[in-house]
Amino acid sequence: MSVLKRITELLRLITSLLFRSVFIYGDIEGRHVPIIINLALLATQILVARGGIERLLVVLASVLLTYVIRGSSKVVAYSSVLALIPSTWYFVVSLPFTMSFLTSALIALRVFTVSLSFLCFFYFLNPVEISFVLRLLNLGNLSLYPVLTWRVIPHVMRDMETALLVGEMKKVEAWKSLAIAVLTTEEYVSLYEEGLFSKPDYKPSYEYSIKHTFITLVVLATLILTLLLC
Repeated sequence: MSVLKRITELLRLITSLLFRSVFIYGDIEGRHVPIIINLALLATQILVARGGIERLLVVLASVLLTYVIRGSSKVVAYSSVLALIPSTWYFVVSLPFTMSFLTSALIALRVFTVSLSFLCFFYFLNPVEISFVLRLLNLGNLSLYPVLTWRVIPHVMRDMETALLVGEMKKVEAWKSLAIAVLTTEEYVSLYEEGLFSKPDYKPSYEYSIKHTFITLVVLATLILTLLLC
């Protein structure tokens, strides 16, 4: 298999995994948790993950628990495979310097856990909430863009995946396939710019989920206790 085909397949795999790790399943109830709580959870997970193997396992368990309890257990597989890419790279690169399989494995586990934490945060990030907050801050002119951006990105990624697949079948360079995806993106931009004129006053409505907010707070409190006691 040629290097060109391997690069194209890798780009297509990453694009597909990123799409399935962040943009699938729509506006589920688990995504109706205040962004400030999700951000606090992410920051705490990163701080706890700086410790030893016990702390890493606690953080990993908290991420998996967040996915499962908030109704997105199927996303774990895609996110885990995507997080394995940087963690495997760090394992291979660090091994000649550490000269220890266990030390490099611990580094890879830390990278995997932190990467999965970031993917979890972005998956549960709700663009409607951002628009809602911007509206409350009297930034009505900007409130439409988070929702539009979150809607355009999946279309672009799907088109990119398709363009890379077609390019792979035709055995052409990956950059030519990406160029087609860029042209498609420009068409999307033009269409959405025209659509903006029909929505001069966007008023997003958003409600928080008490159930999932409480669940997230419990996970956050457990991590904070782990940080303080361990």
